Amino acid sequence: MAITMQEVIPLGLCMSTQDLIDAKRFQQNFADNTILRVRDRALEMKITPIKRELNSQTFQKKYLEGHKLVIVNNIDKIMGLVASRYSEIDLNLVDSIIFNGKLIMNKVLNAESFDQIAELDSVFKSKITLPVYDLFVRHLKKTKNLLD
Repeated sequence: MAITMQEVIPLGLCMSTQDLIDAKRFQQNFADNTILRVRDRALEMKITPIKRELNSQTFQKKYLEGHKLVIVNNIDKIMGLVASRYSEIDLNLVDSIIFNGKLIMNKVLNAESFDQIAELDSVFKSKITLPVYDLFVRHLKKTKNLLD
């Protein structure tokens, strides 16, 4: 049975959002592949000052708001996709994901630092990523059973 790109979007959004919420790793590893492996000098000259500012207490605030908006937008998309695709599988779990998604969105919007966002890592994983993965697997099993 083939899995389509459409089917993995909710799970993919969870994983990418999980990476963004792990704000310390995001800051420390920002564009490392381009700087350390690809070694594109033109991009490196643009990325290095950004990376320095991103890791500086003085300048990181200018990046924080955009970072928060991306996380909130991803969570919003996750909630919409989960509600539209998985409600027939487990409505209570879908409702829990939406409820917790809203709580996390609110905490992200109120965060005043990357550290405060990073504190949400385990909550996001346990309340959003793992339940979405559970629904994804159950959806695949249900689809497979329909095809058999």
